[in-house]
Amino acid sequence: ARSSWGRELCEERPALILVAHKQFVALVVSMCCELGQCLGTVMLGVGKQGVFGLHPLVILFFFVALDSLANIILVLAVSGALVPRSPQGDALFEADRQRSEKQKCRAAAYQACADEQWQETVEALAHRGFTLGKLLDFYKQLPKVMPHFSPDIHTTNDVVRQAIIPQSADQKCAISVKMMGGKKLRPQKMVTHNWSNLFRDLVAAIVADALHESTFSLVAYLLDSDMAALERMLGSKALETSYWVCAFSVNQHQSICASNPTQAVDPKTGVEHSVCACGADVYFNTTPPLRSDGASILCQMNKFDDMMAFLSATDPEFAQVIAIDRGFGLFNRAWCVAELAAADNMGMRQHLKLASRGALRENESARHLRDLDVATMQASRPEDVKEILAKIPDVSAFNNHLQELLFGDQGLFDRCKHFDVLEQAAEVGRAALFADAMQKR
Repeated sequence: ARSSWGRELCEERPALILVAHKQFVALVVSMCCELGQCLGTVMLGVGKQGVFGLHPLVILFFFVALDSLANIILVLAVSGALVPRSPQGDALFEADRQRSEKQKCRAAAYQACADEQWQETVEALAHRGFTLGKLLDFYKQLPKVMPHFSPDIHTTNDVVRQAIIPQSADQKCAISVKMMGGKKLRPQKMVTHNWSNLFRDLVAAIVADALHESTFSLVAYLLDSDMAALERMLGSKALETSYWVCAFSVNQHQSICASNPTQAVDPKTGVEHSVCACGADVYFNTTPPLRSDGASILCQMNKFDDMMAFLSATDPEFAQVIAIDRGFGLFNRAWCVAELAAADNMGMRQHLKLASRGALRENESARHLRDLDVATMQASRPEDVKEILAKIPDVSAFNNHLQELLFGDQGLFDRCKHFDVLEQAAEVGRAALFADAMQKR
């Protein structure tokens, strides 16, 4: 409990103790059955008369049968199969069925942009995925590129300015292209995140997704203390999971590298972020050439929804990972909220990643979440907010839909709070893995 992860895990103690009790009972019953089998085997071997006049072979068969029956019952009990299906579980199942039908309808109706150059830019973006293994390699090398990097201080914006841009300046490309050795890769998942979040927590949320976990505090701890243990937990298959993250997958040399309009500084050194002198052509929302609606054809930042539509239409398993910062500031960022709504509209699976369930309990009733208004949200560039609002015909209806998406009966927060018996067992397993990792340090 001395680590932040340990303190957060204590919040789930009652549920975890219940599951641990079931597992302990299963272990004790199994041991008793094994002892009975050993007793029967010994009696049979020495030719000794059985208990209560029973032949040792009968005793042996009895305990073998009892062991098998006990294992079946205990597996069913621990798995939750003996618990009646809850109305909430049925509702979530129905919500997922409707989501799947929506995805099929959107995919069938999908049409590529008539402007070939626009569509080429969309599909180029859509093939800039990278594997989790390459992301962890980047994270491990980060202290060499950014020697003063501090996981508890530096944000994604800091890492973009001081590591991602400098490392990709020689090729004037997205860092994902260099990470993958120039190989094009379609991502399995797109990560929605805000750049003011700790970079460590962004990476931790992505790793948590690959581990099928809904919280990332344990992962964040291991990122800082024992990367080898974390990689053992992941295994080779999970390390091949592919992601799309704007900070890595957008070519920053064609967008922000040449300017620092807010004079942002490093939070540790106080030194203003330097700008890049690569000289690459920059394309913003209204940089020519323009489409008939006035949108820049070569700009990458105005094509996220088109890219999501393309990937979702051509891959029904394409999903969204929502990496929520500890202060829930993501929901005040215009691009993030626009991506949430776009993914929901396309019928994509959406996976929330939180620091802890306690963070959700603390923030879900906060006024800044209950009063979300897309018209007042922020973006790094004011023109981005204008572009997002221009795509929303009815802001009030959009805000209502956003509240339903987050707080509805089958909304994102409700699904995250659904902590069933299997997830409880997984949480106990995570605690065991954590203890094992600490033992091997």
